[in-house]
Amino acid sequence: MGATHDPRVRSIKRMFPTDRPQNVTVTRLSILDASVARFSGCGAIWFYNKTDGVNANDAVVFERLESALSETLNDYPHFTGQLEWATKKHVEGSNNPRYVGRPIATYGSSDDPGMELTMVKDDRELNTIVPSVLERSTSKRIWDASDLRQSDFLPGTKLAFLNLTEYMGLPAAAAQLTAFKCGGFAVSLNITHCLSDATCLLQFIHSWSERSRRLFRADHDGTVVEQNAMSRALFDPALLDAHAHLDPQVTEPDAERIMRARSLPMHRFDWWATGAPGYPSWATASSEATKPPPEELAQIELSPSTEPPWTTWDQGATVDHMQIIFSKAEVDRMKIAAMESLPSDLQGQTVSRQDALLGHLWILVNRARQLENLHEQVYLDITLGLRNRVSPPLSDSFVGSPLLIAYTTKTGADATTSPIGAAAGSIRQLLSWFTPQAVSDHIYHVAHEVSPQRLWQGFIGTRHLLVTSWARARAYEVDFFGTGLARQLIDVAETGDFDVSLALEKNAMERLLHDPMLRAYDEL
Repeated sequence: MGATHDPRVRSIKRMFPTDRPQNVTVTRLSILDASVARFSGCGAIWFYNKTDGVNANDAVVFERLESALSETLNDYPHFTGQLEWATKKHVEGSNNPRYVGRPIATYGSSDDPGMELTMVKDDRELNTIVPSVLERSTSKRIWDASDLRQSDFLPGTKLAFLNLTEYMGLPAAAAQLTAFKCGGFAVSLNITHCLSDATCLLQFIHSWSERSRRLFRADHDGTVVEQNAMSRALFDPALLDAHAHLDPQVTEPDAERIMRARSLPMHRFDWWATGAPGYPSWATASSEATKPPPEELAQIELSPSTEPPWTTWDQGATVDHMQIIFSKAEVDRMKIAAMESLPSDLQGQTVSRQDALLGHLWILVNRARQLENLHEQVYLDITLGLRNRVSPPLSDSFVGSPLLIAYTTKTGADATTSPIGAAAGSIRQLLSWFTPQAVSDHIYHVAHEVSPQRLWQGFIGTRHLLVTSWARARAYEVDFFGTGLARQLIDVAETGDFDVSLALEKNAMERLLHDPMLRAYDEL
């Protein structure tokens, strides 16, 4: 790792909407929001060069960003409110009487914790921290980001539900603005995951940047820039829950719907299985926070589950982080190769460019982990956003965390030696199974779980690869001052390239980087 560096914090403050709500609102988060409450926060960092008229060492730059943030919170007042666990009283009269492990957001009170904003002065030049766009497209298509201390640029705020046990008085969202010696800057967000998935986070920061551009233009040329037709944030968790079609008059769950949900390719790893080999002691406290009282739990028959494979996860292993750019032409060739090598049982699947890239990466990772002689199963765990997988669909402006994690699986031997078509085709087949009916059944099933946090749909370790895609999320197009797009982030805007962020055990990463298959689809 690089030398320790502690940026100087200039200020920490709590932010609120410019138009604070006049009444207290209590909102139950959705069933699926509750199921991801255990996830780490949803966050990202955007780095920007100094440009004409924008020097982050000029105090007015961050003053405008702060003002724009307050305006943005007018559409997201619940981001400044208090997260806590529901009680029986909170679910009275609802379609789902289960309250254990169900978060609620209360906002509009004088006691709201607000959104925490940290401002930092970093005495380094930005070009010593992250490469330029030109470097990433040429000499650093593979960039070793292992020494990038993300904690320098992400807010150090302790968020509500970080460990499920602490939440009162803690903010649910935080931001950090970092000014560099050169005049460049970084903007970061971190939001409790039950309030925001990646789509929601991008919607928020695009809204923030749009307001910032309007303030900046008004300051510099006196013109008022009309607000673009960005969809207004829609915070109504009940819209998602309605797709479960719960009937409060029915006391017993529909056995057929439960069976269909349990047949979906999703893990059901039990956090409460303290007797599982390798069970870590740190998992106990968070599990206890969302269990029913012991006397009630003793009367409940828990749903079928599997013990998490803790022994396959070396939590003390050194992990390397690489950013790898695959060009549009490279990914196009992957797709062609995948379509040409589809096995007979997957004929008819139309794989996408992303399917092909994920298939390629899954093969590479399993090769790097040296699983070619393993006849046990390995898994590609894929995060699926559900806004467009319900009927009628929810808009991209729907605020929350409507997602699930599904998997495709092969033996280690097959996953290392199968052609790209077998991997990519299985990914496309997996996605096709999550129809509106399947998603409805899944929400229905989670609604009847004793606690939404009991079952873990994914895992980390040598038998699993967990994937989240930000492709087409316009992440690089976040522009706060109308003077330049982000220098470094996740996927490359409008080029068709993919910038893959890969974290892997150090020795496995070294083998992957030296594998000739890594660039098998590069310029021929």
